[in-house]
Amino acid sequence: MPLQDLIKHADIQQVKISPKGTHLAVRQLYEGEHMLVFMSLKPLKITGHLRFRGKEEVGDFYWVNDERVVAEIISRKAALDAPVNYGSLFAIDYDGSRGKNIFGWAAGERQTGSRIKKAESTYAHAILIDTLPGNDNEIMVSTYPWARDWESRGEVYRIDIYTGVRDRVTGLPQVGGRAFTDGNGNLLFANGTDRNDDYQLFRKDKVGWSRIEDPMLQRGTPVGFDSQSGEVYLVLDRKGQTEQLVKLHPDGSQYKPMFEHELTDISGIIHHPVTDKPLGVYLHPDYPEEYFFDEGDGFAPFFRGLKEAFDGYRISFTSFTEDGAKGILKVHGDRLPGDYFLVDMKSRKVDFILSSSEWLDPKKLNPMRAESFTSADGLRIGVYLTFPRNMTEQLPMVVVPHGGPHSRDYWGYDRQAQILSQHGYLVLQVNFRGSTGYGDHFFTAGRRQWGRNIQRDIADAANWAIEKGYADRERICIFGGSFGGYSALMNPIRYPDLYQCAIGYVGVYDLQMMYEKGDIQRRDRGISYLQRELSEDEKFLRANSPLHNTDKLDLPLFIVHGEQDERVPVEHAEALLEQLERDSKRVKTLIVANEGHGFYSEANNLRLYTELLGFLDQHIGVGAAERRTGK
Repeated sequence: MPLQDLIKHADIQQVKISPKGTHLAVRQLYEGEHMLVFMSLKPLKITGHLRFRGKEEVGDFYWVNDERVVAEIISRKAALDAPVNYGSLFAIDYDGSRGKNIFGWAAGERQTGSRIKKAESTYAHAILIDTLPGNDNEIMVSTYPWARDWESRGEVYRIDIYTGVRDRVTGLPQVGGRAFTDGNGNLLFANGTDRNDDYQLFRKDKVGWSRIEDPMLQRGTPVGFDSQSGEVYLVLDRKGQTEQLVKLHPDGSQYKPMFEHELTDISGIIHHPVTDKPLGVYLHPDYPEEYFFDEGDGFAPFFRGLKEAFDGYRISFTSFTEDGAKGILKVHGDRLPGDYFLVDMKSRKVDFILSSSEWLDPKKLNPMRAESFTSADGLRIGVYLTFPRNMTEQLPMVVVPHGGPHSRDYWGYDRQAQILSQHGYLVLQVNFRGSTGYGDHFFTAGRRQWGRNIQRDIADAANWAIEKGYADRERICIFGGSFGGYSALMNPIRYPDLYQCAIGYVGVYDLQMMYEKGDIQRRDRGISYLQRELSEDEKFLRANSPLHNTDKLDLPLFIVHGEQDERVPVEHAEALLEQLERDSKRVKTLIVANEGHGFYSEANNLRLYTELLGFLDQHIGVGAAERRTGK
C-alpha cells in the first residue's frame, strides 16, 4: 500500500449517539483539524458542527442531554504540531448554536455590579466524572490544577452547561488523582499519589475523606456501581499477582471477588447499556477476549452473538441511548483501524455508519500474530509478529520495543507494523518484563532492569524469532521510540553481534539527564519514580546509558528527535550525536523543529518513514547482506 495512505490520520475518530437516539456526534479530521459534526438519524443528514480554527481543536466529547454536547478543547502549543489537552471544556447544541466555553482559562466572564453569578476562569485540567442523568443542565467535573508546585490539590465542581457557572462541591484529598461517583452525582471515592509516588485511595465521608487502609482495597480503582444494591466494583492492583475485580459491600465491610485471570490484567469493563452496572471484563492475554460474570438481562448473549458475527475483530460499544434501545458499536482489528455501526438492541439489526479510514483496504493489510516464549528465569514473554504478505521464513526483521517502559503492545491495527511489513520486513514487538498488563510480578520484574534484564528479554525475543526460522540472522535492525529508543541503542550495546543497524526515535540516551531535564524531574513524584525505577547511583546510571557506552556501537545508526520534546528533551539526542562524532561513528540524523515526543504531522511522518525505509533497505533490505560482504 502507498506510504502516504499508511501515514494518514484516521478521518473518523469517535462516534456517539444522543441519549434519546435522535442524533449522532462524530469527531472527525477535516483539513488537518479535529472538529465535531452532528447528524440527525432520521433522515441521516448533517445538522451542525463545532470547529474552532486556529490553534484550538475538538478533543473527546460527551452527550449531556439530547440537544447538547460537552467537548474537551485541545490546543497546539507554540511551535508544536501535535495538539495537547489542557482540560478546558466547551458546550454546544446539535445545530451548532449556543456554543460556550464553560470551563478553563477562557471561560471567565466580566463581573459587573450584578449579584448574578458569572462563569469564572480556571487554570486547571477538568475531567468529566458524571453527566448527572436526569439533570439536563449540569455536569460534575474533577479538576487538576496547573500549579507549578505540583502539590496543589484539585476540586470537584458542578457546572451549568449553558452558562458555565460553577458550584464547588468539595476539595480532593490528594494530588494527581480524581473523584469517582455512583453515576448520579454522589461522590464515593477519590485517588491520588503521595510525594513518594505511592498510590492512595480515599472514601467519601459525610464530611471530608478517609483513606482506605485495608491492604488489599487501598490499591483499588473504582470502575462501576450497582444502583440497586449500592455495591461498588473495584479493580485491585494486587502485589505479586494479576489484577482482580471485586464487588464491595455498601458499608465497605467486605468484598467479593468477581474475576481474575492467571496471565493478564483487566483491560476494560463491560457495562450494562441502561444501568451501567458492570457485567464483564475485556482481557488481552494475547488476542482480545471478553468474560461475563453477569448475563445482564440478555445483553451478554447478544454481545457474544455480535462477537461471533464479527469474528476475528475486537468489538466495543462507544455509547447507548438512555433506554438501551440503540447503541454505537466500534469494530476494529489488526487490519481494520475502526468501523462504526448503529445497533438496534431490540430488533438485533446492525447497520454500517462510518469507517475511520475508508482508504485502507483490509484485504491489503497484513495480519498480526500473537506468540510467546519463556525467559531463562521463567517469565512468559508475549510477542506480536507482523509478516510481509505471503512470506514467513528467513525474512529481514525489525525489532520494535515499545515505549514506557510501563506500557505494552496489543493485538490490533499498528501503523508502524503495517508500514514496515508492507515494505518487506518482519516486525517483532516484545512485551518485555516491566510492561503493564501482565500483573504486578511482571511489572516489578523490570524495576532497575532498564539496561539489563529488559534488554535480555528483547534480545531473547529476536533470537527466538531467528531459531523459529522466521528471521534471517544476517538482516536484523532494531527501531523504537522513547524507552524503545533507549532500547534501540542499549540492546546493540549489550548484544553487539545481533543487529546490523539501529534506529533511535525520541529516545532516552542519558539516564542521569532524566534527573536534570524534561517534565518527569519537575515534581517530587517524578523524582521518586526515577529513584525507584532507575537508581541514583552515578556508576549504575552511566553503565546503563547509551551516551556513555558509544564505544560499543559499531553499526549504522539513525537518530530521530523533535526539538519541542518535553518528555525526553532534544538534549539527549544532541549529547549522543556529539559523542558519536567524537567516536567517529556512522550516524544518520533527523531533527525536526516543530515536533515533540513522537511526530504528529503527516508531512513530517512521510519524511520520517521515507528516510527510515531507505535506511533499512540499505542495511538489511534485499541485497544488503551481499553489499556488506562485497559479493
